[in-house]
Amino acid sequence: MHLLTYPSILLTLGVAVSSVSGAAIHQHHVHRRALTCYEDNTLRALERFSKDAAVFCPKFLTTPTERIPSNFVGLPVSKLSSACTCFQKTAAPANPVPTPATSTTSAPVVAPTTPTPTTTSSVKALSQSIPIPSTPTSAAGPTSISTSGRAYGGGKRGLVYDYKSKDFSKFFQNSRKIAFGSNWGLKRSPAPGVTFDQGPFVPTIRVDGGLNNNDWIEGVRALIGSGTPMIFASNEPDNGGQSNLTPSQAATVYKKYIQPFKGQASLASPAVTNGGGATGLGFLENFVGQCSDCHFDIINVHHYVNRQDVGVDQAVSAVKSFLTKDVAAFKAKHAQFRNARICLGEFWLWGASDEDGAAYLRQLLPWLDGNNDVACYQAFGGLWEGNFINNAGTGLSKSGQVYYDL
Repeated sequence: MHLLTYPSILLTLGVAVSSVSGAAIHQHHVHRRALTCYEDNTLRALERFSKDAAVFCPKFLTTPTERIPSNFVGLPVSKLSSACTCFQKTAAPANPVPTPATSTTSAPVVAPTTPTPTTTSSVKALSQSIPIPSTPTSAAGPTSISTSGRAYGGGKRGLVYDYKSKDFSKFFQNSRKIAFGSNWGLKRSPAPGVTFDQGPFVPTIRVDGGLNNNDWIEGVRALIGSGTPMIFASNEPDNGGQSNLTPSQAATVYKKYIQPFKGQASLASPAVTNGGGATGLGFLENFVGQCSDCHFDIINVHHYVNRQDVGVDQAVSAVKSFLTKDVAAFKAKHAQFRNARICLGEFWLWGASDEDGAAYLRQLLPWLDGNNDVACYQAFGGLWEGNFINNAGTGLSKSGQVYYDL
């Protein structure tokens, strides 16, 4: 996702809320936008503080002298107009149309994102067929990310950051849990003064409108030489607000920029959302059809639900269900992914308070650490004020502290 407006866009995700009888499954529409929007760092800043942007942008587009909120001070004013225009293109309809009401007596689960039905018995069979990695995993300690050519001895937990993260990684400097960092790009330092020194850096491929990135090959070679254990393919190609690629384009990018590093680092699939239909695992299904000769060490997936729709316990159950049912079924169906482990490349309970975010992590992190099929994960959360950094920028928030040491 990189700073996507998930409070207003839950893609085509449906969540059944067990605590509310007959609760409707909400459907939100994905709005496509041009690659120029995706590459706009100003837009990403707006998306991070989506509630402020939703109020500010309509006013700014009609009155350019509108006062700029404190969260956006420092952004280039010359780019605010185009960024606000892009932001509004991704805004969900004011009155989303609900699907028929659904009730349940069990914990909520994400609506299936693959056409292959999954039952309790089939999940049990799938879990038995998943190969256990050579490095044992337990809730008490992290596992390693391994490749056919290099083994990385760190843990599962990653930190996301970007050009606005300043030197906030210093607050995680002594954490024994952080294993790597990523920032949706090729450079460890995406802007002057932004640092990440807590472990290896994992690059993410980004391409221009011609599906090219002239710096990628040499850049990744240098990173692998310095210990990079893994490479991320396109970020949310199924999302018009992110890399916005067709399955065929995503396959072209993978073959050109990711596949050449087979055996040198763990290769992660394009990171897809937990949307339904043609997005999420449905997108990955079509992608695989275009990339039948591609190699994958990791299946990279993202998971977001909205705090307005679910409670903390329900959000945790939704993540577990998504990974053990939907993703497991997808892996079992495709030979290329059968031995691939999972990277939960982004996840969060969107719109949660700091206290709810901390509670969410306390429940979910031990489960992720103890799951043999999970190679890595990154909470979103991240190195920004109001996320894992407190609002004053002087230390860790409550959720950040949990991510630091739990």
